[in-house]
Amino acid sequence: MILWWRLASADDVVGGRLEVWGAKLETKALKAKRPGFTDERYHETSYYIENGLRKVYPYYFTFTTFTKGRWVGEKILDVFAREFRAHPAEEYERCIKAGTLTVNYEKVPTDYRLKHNDLLANIVHRHEVPVTSQPITIVHMDDDIVVVNKPASIP
Repeated sequence: MILWWRLASADDVVGGRLEVWGAKLETKALKAKRPGFTDERYHETSYYIENGLRKVYPYYFTFTTFTKGRWVGEKILDVFAREFRAHPAEEYERCIKAGTLTVNYEKVPTDYRLKHNDLLANIVHRHEVPVTSQPITIVHMDDDIVVVNKPASIP
């Protein structure tokens, strides 16, 4: 965790130590807003069997990350175009304008400059590749190892 602080006065130094609890509390508050991987999160997707394949219905997923130190002060569009090359800059610009790429769950302009502890959230519509619906069989299992025979299409 990166901590930041600003000395307002000599009162911020207590017993020769800098008081940084405010920065820690702010980080904890933002982390509480971050969507976690709960059972509810995993049950939001459903699947069906068709022609021997298990197919997942398309669904929305939110990627989240906190601003990295090297991103502070940079424009959000520049960071996404450089750091996340899965899509062209124009796609990230469209997402920012549409409000599916947000900062602290709020819509921002494309020239927004990132700050320490900003929570970036990118909502995407996912389509997963179908996998076989064949069962996975356990070949061997003991206290140290589990050996399974799984079809190649299952990750």
